[in-house]
Amino acid sequence: MRYSRILISSFAFAAMANAAVSFYLNYGGYDADMPKTIILKSSTLKEGMEFVIGHNGNVDYTGKISAGSNPDNWLSTSDSFFVADFSEFKTPGSYSLTIMDNGTPAMTPASVLIGDKQMYQSTFAMVLDYFTNDRATKYATKATVYPNGSSIDVSGGWYDASGDASKYFSHLSYANYLNPQQIPLTVWALAFTAEKNPKLLESMSKLSSTKEEVAYGADFLVRMQSPEGYFYMTVFDNWGSSYTFYLCEFTGSDGIKSANYQTAYRQGGGMAIAGLARAAAQNISGSFTAQQYLETAIKGFEHLEGKQSIGGSCEYCNDKKENIIDDYTALLAAAELYNATKESKYLEVARKRAEHLAGRVSNDGYFWSDEAKTRPFWHASDAGLPLVALVRYLELEEDVEKSAAVQSAAKKHLDWMLKVTEFEGNNPFGYARQTYLTVDHPTLSKTDNSPKKIKDGFFIPHDNESNYWWQGESARLGSLSAAAIYAARILNYKNMDAVNKYAADQLDWILGKNPYAISFMKGIGTKNPKDYPGQRLDLTLNGGIANGITGYYRDGSGIAWNDSRIYENTWDAWRFEEQWLPHTTWFLMALSTRYDEVKTAAVKIPSTSEEESGDTPQKGNEGDNETPIIASAKNTAVSFTQSGRILNIDGASLQGKKLHVVGIDGRVLKTVQLNAGLNTVDLSSARGVFILQIKGIAPKKIVLK
Repeated sequence: MRYSRILISSFAFAAMANAAVSFYLNYGGYDADMPKTIILKSSTLKEGMEFVIGHNGNVDYTGKISAGSNPDNWLSTSDSFFVADFSEFKTPGSYSLTIMDNGTPAMTPASVLIGDKQMYQSTFAMVLDYFTNDRATKYATKATVYPNGSSIDVSGGWYDASGDASKYFSHLSYANYLNPQQIPLTVWALAFTAEKNPKLLESMSKLSSTKEEVAYGADFLVRMQSPEGYFYMTVFDNWGSSYTFYLCEFTGSDGIKSANYQTAYRQGGGMAIAGLARAAAQNISGSFTAQQYLETAIKGFEHLEGKQSIGGSCEYCNDKKENIIDDYTALLAAAELYNATKESKYLEVARKRAEHLAGRVSNDGYFWSDEAKTRPFWHASDAGLPLVALVRYLELEEDVEKSAAVQSAAKKHLDWMLKVTEFEGNNPFGYARQTYLTVDHPTLSKTDNSPKKIKDGFFIPHDNESNYWWQGESARLGSLSAAAIYAARILNYKNMDAVNKYAADQLDWILGKNPYAISFMKGIGTKNPKDYPGQRLDLTLNGGIANGITGYYRDGSGIAWNDSRIYENTWDAWRFEEQWLPHTTWFLMALSTRYDEVKTAAVKIPSTSEEESGDTPQKGNEGDNETPIIASAKNTAVSFTQSGRILNIDGASLQGKKLHVVGIDGRVLKTVQLNAGLNTVDLSSARGVFILQIKGIAPKKIVLK
């Protein structure tokens, strides 16, 4: 990259060499210290052409555009997408970016805004105001227990969407694997923000109001708890078609109500416990005291612990068995109760849940949803939440030995998140890709019963267990942005440049750097989705985020924005245009993790210099029976973790290699054929000092007591 301060006489006045260049950028602006890219679409640009960033006729930065690409055939024309990466340029200011063709501008300049904490400046206050303005004050303050029970005060909380006056702990319960976390997640996220960003919140006089918003949501959670200890699932009015709000469960797009309204962990119960406990730990109070929040959380936790268990049945679950969503929501519940009370019984539950969740990580690095490991985990709104749950546990766990396997699993999943998104370099927008099970070819038919296949893609499949629910994925992107930054800091992740770019690309997409040049957050940019009205509610708000872009075909392939050709009903514009509470919630979490002021890792991780030197691993305290190590050989992507005499070796490059466990006398104790991914080696019969030898990897010494 080259820097200069020379005047371009033709910069503002030359005739455009190519008027068919379109650009796509974050209309909220770019943080000076974060990755920064603009995407250009053209049929005539060429790889290596120079781009210029300047102001007032001066050149402040120059670079070269990438090769052109067309991810998943998003473009049906001869155009390609090109990337102008100016991450190295960190000087705040307002600039113009243009492509130069032999010294002549090849496009109308694009405006570029760079600032210190620019995303905070442009969005943070507006996002927080969204929650206050979305408070459920006019409707859904009282509800009848379905079908004709008592009427209950359910005031507090937030409307679910710009056209939906209902309030949800979670919907889609009948689909089992698709439960989104709704109001309880928002309570937890607001409390997370108040704890992690106190100085920023104080700087805009928002700390006290953010805590008030936590309390407003927590009060609602308390009111939604039954005397028996379970939480009611939804406050529902059939999307405005009913005059009465019911405490119920509903199924399908027709909203068929039932009395199966008790929440399992995955149906909002776990996140309600987590949100209440986190609020209590900060001594936040509203209509109820912090102590009452904690008592409600404990009561709810004890109730659910008696109704479901790891590997056992789940009384409130529609299919009567747990899945990954139970794991990560129960883990957050237990972790937050431990944080609030410091009682070891909650830590013990958290450890078991974390271990079980970590065990769901596949050889490739994605999570399995089911115990049989046949369905990959994918989620339209909470894709980052399993990793967030693991990292929250790691923040609180002080025993390195007990957390080693969880650290390894979290890192493996983060590695996969970055790798699957690369898409062989054909992903100019950096849109987070995912792994899912769906029909094995593009189709629009809902009656297509062809065999299903596990595959990678950009967008969630419309072919899923709900039989109707698919939409734009703004919340999913926010959740992954938050999870990547949060995890990387706690794990002391080495490739922070890649993590920061991954996290930034997701928020950039939401704010306009997408193939439709739409900012899905109202209040940012000039091209926003139109307001979406409901039958009872018409509440499109600044800081609110629309559902956004999704795939065209039922297998998630292709790309679509508000395309009437794939509407299943005349009102299906909601899939794209409607604002939804989880979108702004996860965007808030992404901001909070980016600007985290409390960056303390809870687990002790050996330093890089020790890891790379090949020295003897850290030993436990004198008299310990087990010696934990967390080490990686120099210049490899292989990690070793030891728990007692069980050795875990993890690395994508291990396929076909052999591990030799060699005694100090030169005798080979054991030889193990390795696979790519995680390998577990039982050394229970061994005592003494041994050398681990793998061809091409620096030897490691271990001590087995």
